[in-house]
Amino acid sequence: MQTMPGRPRGRTRLARALGLDGNPLRRASDRAEAWIRIGLLAVFLIAGPMAALGAGGWAYHAGITAARVQAAPAHHVEAAVFPPARASTYLDRAGRGSQAWAGTRWESSAASAGSGEVLAVIMTLALMALALLAARRLTLAFLTRRRLAAWEAAWSRVGPQWSAGRT
Repeated sequence: MQTMPGRPRGRTRLARALGLDGNPLRRASDRAEAWIRIGLLAVFLIAGPMAALGAGGWAYHAGITAARVQAAPAHHVEAAVFPPARASTYLDRAGRGSQAWAGTRWESSAASAGSGEVLAVIMTLALMALALLAARRLTLAFLTRRRLAAWEAAWSRVGPQWSAGRT
């Protein structure tokens, strides 16, 4: 497959998009922004799974502990499974109904701990992503303020020379 002569290849295009292509026209703040962006992405990719595993483990142990605490004062009974209930019941002449039995199912408190674990993992990753995006936004605001100050300083030096001939 041939590429167009003016179109950069994959690595070159990625380096240019990240701001790491060595372009002499890039400001130092642009290069700093690129490295900060890469650093924040690396933090998310490395620390994110570790934090998610920690939060998941914490939620699992908290769920198991809560299930044990709930089950501690209870007494153990045997479960009885009954045949399905009859579809219709009838009322006798006194207005009392007959008894109908339904099938039962027992669910362990430990089974519900898994949903809390998944929720903890998802929320940890989401909160970490939001925190890193907020850090990126604050850093970009700081770098933008520095860029504007540098442009103002450069214009204050060049502006009078440029507009002197026009008056």
